This record gives sequence, structure tokens and C-alpha cells, in this order.
Amino acid sequence: MFLLQSIISGLFRLGNIMILARLLLPQEMGRVAVVGIIYAFMQFVGAFGLNNASPLVVPQEEQNGQMERVRFFLRRSVAIVLTSSMSLALLLFVFLPLFVSPETLAPSLLWLVLVIGPFSSLEVFLDSFLLARYNVRPLVAGRILFDLSRVLLTVLLVMDGLGATGVVVGWFLGEVIAVSVFGSLVGRGLPKVSSPIVMRPILGFALSTMLFQTVDVTIQNTDRVILLQLTGLSSLGVYDVLLGMLFLISFISLSLSSAVYPYLTQTRVRLQGFDGWGYGMGRLVSMLLRYMMMLLLPISIVAAMNSHLVLTVFLGPAYAEYPNASLSFSILILSYVAWGAVYGIHISLRSLGEVKFFAAVGVGIIFFEIQGCLFLTSMLGLFGSALVRAMYIVLLCVTGLARLRQRGVVGLSSVAKSVGRIVAASVICGTAVVFVAPTGILSFVFWAAISMGLYVVLLFLFREIAESDFRIARSILPLAYHRLLDRIETVYLKGSSGSP
Repeated sequence: MFLLQSIISGLFRLGNIMILARLLLPQEMGRVAVVGIIYAFMQFVGAFGLNNASPLVVPQEEQNGQMERVRFFLRRSVAIVLTSSMSLALLLFVFLPLFVSPETLAPSLLWLVLVIGPFSSLEVFLDSFLLARYNVRPLVAGRILFDLSRVLLTVLLVMDGLGATGVVVGWFLGEVIAVSVFGSLVGRGLPKVSSPIVMRPILGFALSTMLFQTVDVTIQNTDRVILLQLTGLSSLGVYDVLLGMLFLISFISLSLSSAVYPYLTQTRVRLQGFDGWGYGMGRLVSMLLRYMMMLLLPISIVAAMNSHLVLTVFLGPAYAEYPNASLSFSILILSYVAWGAVYGIHISLRSLGEVKFFAAVGVGIIFFEIQGCLFLTSMLGLFGSALVRAMYIVLLCVTGLARLRQRGVVGLSSVAKSVGRIVAASVICGTAVVFVAPTGILSFVFWAAISMGLYVVLLFLFREIAESDFRIARSILPLAYHRLLDRIETVYLKGSSGSP
């Protein structure tokens, strides 16, 4: 269900980017990008890391039957998040005008984004609290309503002539709706009275994860800031729209990783101390990475091989013809597959209680990113920023895998054969779309869907589909499809057993 929700929400946001890119000039999209940088920083730093503490605290207290302690944790955390986010907004109000000129960010936009901050931080925490309690259906419905409301409100306000201000007002109203919905859900099933819980160790863990998220947000926005300083708002607007096109990929990866995080943590606690725990964790991490590659690689390779066509039909000629935009998009969308793997690897390391690694690697990546952007972006502009982002994503992936091995998690190399088959099937599908050369958005979507059907067939022909995949498919699909799955599985496994 979380996968379906992430796809729906990702499609909403992809549609939002497509419409806004046609309604706003690149310079206006650049202003939206500047607001987005501040928005992202306030969202996660303001939550004070308590969004990461919820999956550890809530399930444990529920398992012990201490629901009064869960309520106390909720009330105390909400107070901390509001205090933290409002204090951060006050600091930014004082110091941000010293670094951002009014031509780049109008005072009205600055006021709006500072008001959004506390709502956004609270939304992130309430979302994580509902996820920790595994209130799946209400949470999924709330997330979809949140994304749909943001899309509709931003588009309507921009069409009304508000420009970049309309986008930010739409974000604010969407956050208000999300906080209202999630706030009405978090108290369900909790007693009216609360019992104290020791918050000091929880806050210690939350603070460490907040520092990691601060580093993460800094990494993701350093290239944007340097691109803005070296080239201007228009180039930043194009770059941010290209990254927005990739939101579906990162959102699927993040949703899968976040949904699996509580299970990974519980598995680590259950297995640690027993012989062979590293193989058990390795099997889970390998499965997570395999499914991410299976979902992300075909979409990415087809789009990368047809990048100019994708930008033309989805964003219009202004973006497709922008210098090096098509090549930058190809590099970015392929690197975001590795970014999906990074999400899976890092969520696995977090389940192992890793902290110092994230800080050390994060600081190193920021230093590399600054030096790389100052060199490559100054020479190549937009394309230089895309290259730097691709390189640091690969570095994060490699260092994360190495750290998992150091922590005793083994068996990750088993994913390599699967990735080889998935890449081969995806390249064949991408080549097919190149030869068809669709001319419009409906034509491209149709042939892309046909290529995804071909991709599934090729996975069967390459013997990549495993028996466990059928079990997972049954747990996701409605009962009406189970008989069809049984027939396909019977024929497929019979063919596998008969092959040499």
C-alpha cells in the first residue's frame, strides 16, 4: 500500500512540476527553488530528529502495553517540535536577509516560508508517528490528500496570476491540511491519561539523527546554492525542474525505505547476538535493494535514452532546448537510481544504530561537492552541477556498502546478477522506444507503458523472477488476481525446473 501511495503521490508532484514549468518562466521557477531550499532545511531540522525516534519508541512501548507512555511521548514531542521549528524560523528571519538579496527572494516570500516551517516540521513528525503505529490506511489517505491539495492549490493560485507567491501559498495551505488530518488521527486508540517516559536518551538519539538530516539537506542543496551564485535564477530554475522530474524516483525509494525501517530495526534487535545475524540482515538489505532496482532502473533507462523527447513532451521546448539540459537530465535520472540504493543502504545503517559514519561521510561529501561545483559549474554551468551530483551519489553508495560490510552485514553481492539482468531488459525497452520515436505526451506514455510490459516479459525470460516475488505480489494485489498469479507461477516454475 505504501508503494502504491508513493507512486500516486509521485505522479501528482510530477504533474505539478509539468504544469508549473509551462506556467512560470525559468526565472520564477528559480525563485521557487530558493524557497524550496529554505523549506527543506526548516522541515527536517525543525522536527529535531523526533521523526526518526518514533519508530524506535512507539512500537516498543506498544509491545509492552504502555500506551500511556506513548501518549506522553506524543505530547512532549509535539511541544518540542513546535518550539524547535519556531526558534529556527526566528533565527532565519534575523540572519537570512544578510545572505539573500530581495531580488532573489522577495520579503513576502521570506515571510511565507518562515510561517510554513513549523507546520511542515509538525507534519513530518505526525507522519512518522502514524507510521510507527502502523496506521496504514489513514496514513496513506492523508498523504495522498496532502499531495493532491498541494498540486491543486499551487496550480490554481499560479493561474490566478500570483506567480511564485502562489506556489508558496499553495504549499502552506497543503501543510495546514496535512497537520489537521494527521492531528485528528494520532490520538486514536490512545488513553486520555499519560504516563511519564524518560526523554533524555530519546532526545540524544533524536539530536544525532537531526544532525545527520541537516548534513543530508546540506548535501542536496549545496549544488543548487553554488549554481545560483555562479549562473543566476534561470539556470537554477531549469536545474530544479529537472530534479523535480526525478521526484517520483526518490519518493518511491524513500517511501520503501521508511516503510521497511521499523522492520529492519526489529530484525536487528532480534538477531543481534546470534551467530549468522549478518547473513539475516544481508538477506533483508539485498531484497530491499533488488526491488528498488527492479522498480527504478527500467523507468530511468527508458527516460535517459529518450531525454530530449521526455523534456519536450513534458516540459516544453524552453527546457528541452536549454543548453545541456537533455544530457544533464540523462545523467541525473540514472544517478537517481543509485540514490535509491543510497536510501536503502542508509536506512539499513540507521537500523544498526550508525551515527558517526553519517557525520564523517556527510562532511566529506559536502567538501567534495563545494570543490567540485566551484570547478565544474564555473566551467560547464548546469551540466557541471549535474556531474557533481552524480559523482557524490555514487560516492555515497560505495561508502555505504563498505560500511555495511564493516558492520558484519554480508551477502550483498548477490544483488549484482539481478541488476545485470534488469539493466539488460531495461536497455532493450529503451531502445524500442527510441525506434518508435513517439511525438506527443499521450504517444510517449502509451509506448512507455508498452515497454514496461515488455520489461516484465523479459524478466520472466531471463529467469529473474523468483518464487518469493509471487508471494509478495499476492500480499499486494487483490484476491481477484490471485488465481491468475497461481497459473503464471505454475507455468513459470515448471519451465524453470525443466531448464538445464
